[in-house]
Amino acid sequence: MDFFSSQDVAKRNTTRLIVLFALAVISMVVLINLVVMIGLGFFNLESGEQVQIDWTIFFVVGFGVVTLIGLGSLYKIQALSGGGDKIAQQMNGEIVFSDSTDIKRKRLHNIVEEMAIASGVPVPSVYIIGGSGINAFAAGHSYSDAVIGVSLSLIH
Repeated sequence: MDFFSSQDVAKRNTTRLIVLFALAVISMVVLINLVVMIGLGFFNLESGEQVQIDWTIFFVVGFGVVTLIGLGSLYKIQALSGGGDKIAQQMNGEIVFSDSTDIKRKRLHNIVEEMAIASGVPVPSVYIIGGSGINAFAAGHSYSDAVIGVSLSLIH
């Protein structure tokens, strides 16, 4: 699979995720409104009366839910807006320098540097992330703020 077809798949998946997120928000608005309306006694299912919806309450609750979700999303966007370095630091990552005396860290940095040169992009910062799992990640909004994070167990 080549890079450009992978990129197209990633863009399609991103579009799907945005649509699913919007559907989840709409579902939350409707469900929370149902809970509020039942709690306030608007729905009396036992009496057999026709159900009346108070649209003022519906829109106020809906606005509150959307506002809360929006504020949470803005908070997370702000927390992640510092680029890859900030994400790696939030994960308690330790930066690996090219002049490291540890042979394994130096080898990791050299591998990342060689891959960056081969692909024609700037060399990203390299971080070691603690933990016992075997894991790695790339983070950043662009090539200029990208980082590579590698779990400690991967280099040992």
